[in-house]
Amino acid sequence: MTAVIPQPDIIDPLAELDYPRLRHCTFRELSSDQPMLMIVGREHFEISEEEGTRTALLTVKRYLDGRHTIPEIAKLSGVDEASVRQIVSTLHEAGLLRRETPTEYIPGDVFAAQIDASCEMWARQIGFHHLFADLEHGDLRPEVFLGLILETYHYVKSAPKHISTAIAHCRDERLVPLLSEYFVDEWNHAGMLLGSLVQMGVPEEQVRSAHPIIGTWSLVNNLCEIARQDTLSYIACTSLFEARADDFEGGAASMRRAAVAAGFPEDSVDPVIRHMGIDVQAEHASLIGQATRILGDIPGRQAHVVVNNLHDLKHSYDQFHDQIVQYYSDISNYIPRVKVDYFSL
Repeated sequence: MTAVIPQPDIIDPLAELDYPRLRHCTFRELSSDQPMLMIVGREHFEISEEEGTRTALLTVKRYLDGRHTIPEIAKLSGVDEASVRQIVSTLHEAGLLRRETPTEYIPGDVFAAQIDASCEMWARQIGFHHLFADLEHGDLRPEVFLGLILETYHYVKSAPKHISTAIAHCRDERLVPLLSEYFVDEWNHAGMLLGSLVQMGVPEEQVRSAHPIIGTWSLVNNLCEIARQDTLSYIACTSLFEARADDFEGGAASMRRAAVAAGFPEDSVDPVIRHMGIDVQAEHASLIGQATRILGDIPGRQAHVVVNNLHDLKHSYDQFHDQIVQYYSDISNYIPRVKVDYFSL
């Protein structure tokens, strides 16, 4: 397969890559007759099928993990070695293979910019989950849309829990005011989502007594664990889950279309959209930039911890959306979910 990739002005000669490893990326297929998109941060590359197949390329990609030689990749993927070398060469020339350099410290502004770019990529990848397109097209039960709003209510309601955990475990007092201000901004936003659920026909007392699905608990618990482990990681996570100005209008329109497709009044989601707008106005997605201006240069070792925690959180959102589809698509499940007590046994 030949990748059609814009070439940089300066191309390094192909080095002897014993164990090639791809930079973190997202692949997106719009349709079988259009080029596949490869997204790396804010860069987008088109992969066209001039030779070979997409399946072959993605199989090779699986082994570009820094643990396999090119002959091993060829053997494991079933793609001939010459083709593997061509793929690796093309990726290398485009700067898409991981290059490690000894780094004791990373300038704070450079670190913040890279985190922001990566979170923009991951946030949009989260939005590629089939849940959202299926809701807009009316391909899921109306209860699934109701479940999305209900579980988002539980998630937003949990903000004081994970923010206060970050404050309690913060090891650098310089960051406490930033976290405290964030807590004040977020502590009571769940009421707006409660308003949407009531407009959608769920009695308020049932919303308040509802029990989250396990996917929601897992997401919240992961945030709390990250907050306990590393304050900077938690602050970086806000770049992933807080609303972004560039995505606000599109997200609001998508939410309204999904509500109508599910049979709910279009304005029933206005409180949810208002919550998104408040977060955008508060610029909560930019907290990492504020933190690095306080901290200065970031130790290289800590930077790796931050990135891995962010990547785990991204997959927590995938699991969260998977389980919303799973639980609320089942016609036998209680909605809202109720706690199971001793007398239910």
